[in-house]
Amino acid sequence: MRNFNTKFAIYGMFILALAAMFSCSDKIYRDDAVRIKPDSAMKYNIHPKTQDLRSGLTLRGEVKKIVIDAIPDSCPITDNTTYTYKGYVLFVDSSAKKRNATERIPLEDVDLVGPQIDMPKNAYGNINFFETYNNPLLPKELREVKVDTVRKNPCVTPCTCEEIGMPSYEMPCLFCFTCPERQLSRLFLELKPGYSVYRDFNALGEKVGKDDWTFDVAAGVRLGSSKRWGVGVIASSGVWTFNAIDSSIAKRASVNLYARYELIRERKRVYAYETINDTIPVEEPMFIYDTIRTKTADCCEDTTIVITHLNPGKLTVNSRDLSTFEDFEFRPCIVPFVYGLFGFSVDKFSLDLFKVNYSSGCKNRLNLDAPDIDISLPLNVGVGVGVEIPLHKRVDLSTDIGFRSISYADRVMNNGLIAPTNKRINALILRIGLTF
Repeated sequence: MRNFNTKFAIYGMFILALAAMFSCSDKIYRDDAVRIKPDSAMKYNIHPKTQDLRSGLTLRGEVKKIVIDAIPDSCPITDNTTYTYKGYVLFVDSSAKKRNATERIPLEDVDLVGPQIDMPKNAYGNINFFETYNNPLLPKELREVKVDTVRKNPCVTPCTCEEIGMPSYEMPCLFCFTCPERQLSRLFLELKPGYSVYRDFNALGEKVGKDDWTFDVAAGVRLGSSKRWGVGVIASSGVWTFNAIDSSIAKRASVNLYARYELIRERKRVYAYETINDTIPVEEPMFIYDTIRTKTADCCEDTTIVITHLNPGKLTVNSRDLSTFEDFEFRPCIVPFVYGLFGFSVDKFSLDLFKVNYSSGCKNRLNLDAPDIDISLPLNVGVGVGVEIPLHKRVDLSTDIGFRSISYADRVMNNGLIAPTNKRINALILRIGLTF
């Protein structure tokens, strides 16, 4: 029992460490627009780190925060020292989100939208408001970002690595994870080994603590527009249990109906703009005529010239701008889910229970009133909760913890016959594997 508790504690600590490791995901969730002043736009047509081309007038990505550098005007720093302040927008372009390449854009290059909106001013004069890129011309959706003031101290000269003969390099981020864009297919497949803890019956009919490894394979179809639902079947290798009649142990495999539901979807609104030209007929003549009267060279006779041309007012073209939008759901990086299953055990003795239930001849030969016999069907139920994190656009790392009530058949002597009888154990199962 002591080994049983130790193993359970180790696996509990493992799943908590795994969740903490992936909780610092740097995936970009925002779709912000950073407007650049026209006279500075040329500097931003090329990404400074990836060298990708982009529009320098409006940058699309995520604004992390605004940083204000406070630099002293003189050294040493005293209580009377004055500071010069220079602000930067920390920005990750959408084209560089996988690399999480952060840019420092000087505030003087940014055409800030917050101060131009008629709303109450905050402590920073609304310089930390940015609009959603989906609607950059109609700033209805604004997001407030954090402002950090950093006091620089150039008066202290640090010892550089080169001076003491040490190489200068940037330490890698060991616990940061860039989340791939997950592309869910209509079909799913789960491959999950697991560790089960449960209480089994011993030779005296008493329940004792046990543990065992198991393996689950689930397959099915995803339903819904955002594919949050999954419905299919799950086959489990089951756990080893004790057979009272001969002191042997048997693996209790099962086949079950399986359903799962992903709890979170984020919403995004995409705007589309279109200019429509409406042609409106006007009730006017198609042709108009201009008459010009002239005189001959000797000024003795008038000459009339008639010029025919199309009436420019016959057709009038009106232009109007049409704005449409569409709301849709997308899958975030870390997705919690719940699952449930219902089915039956398919080991040899459990199948005998089905035969007894559907054979009146077998029932008539047994004493069903005996206290140690139960011929009810070996039906299993289970529920669980877990999280999935994309490893690739087609694969998730999936881990969950669940409860299962496992029904199976043992064997007893009854009326001189070896008869199957139903028993049930409850198990706590920790699984970790892959979801395709």
